Amino acid sequence: MNSFVPLQDPAPVVSILSQISIFGGVNDAQQNAIFSRLETGFLGQGQFVFQKGDQPSHIYIIKRGAIELFIPDKEAMVEKKKLGVGECFGQVAVMSIHQHTISAVALEDTELIVFSRRAMHQLHHEDLPLFALLMTNIARELARRLQFMDQLLLESIHAHDPGNGLAKISAH
Repeated sequence: MNSFVPLQDPAPVVSILSQISIFGGVNDAQQNAIFSRLETGFLGQGQFVFQKGDQPSHIYIIKRGAIELFIPDKEAMVEKKKLGVGECFGQVAVMSIHQHTISAVALEDTELIVFSRRAMHQLHHEDLPLFALLMTNIARELARRLQFMDQLLLESIHAHDPGNGLAKISAH
């Protein structure tokens, strides 16, 4: 998916955007600065948003439809997560500037709202406090994900070795 057009009217999506954690804590002027940089695009069922190995270019918000995030492997496809309206993805890859480690595909006809890396860089030069707030919000989202993964790891270790797994970790 490469073609996006400017979001003409943010009013219908304000309720969705106000729930996105990376846009949290912005004032009205900052919200307008973000909205003026948003774009929109459409995907048909089965179309890829991006594939593993692609360079990250956007933060994606689902306006309508559904997306599946998965890890492609030579022998199997590992489903990571299914996302629906109002959910956001791609922010970690945009911040890290590394190639995507997962793929994203539309499970049905889908409309996305996107915030480009280019728009983020414009904010860096034009509105440093807003850029810093967005980076802080993305970092918080990363911290939440890391805590969640740590918890999953601990639960997995405990489930596979209930008597010794946690003791081995705490001994180091």
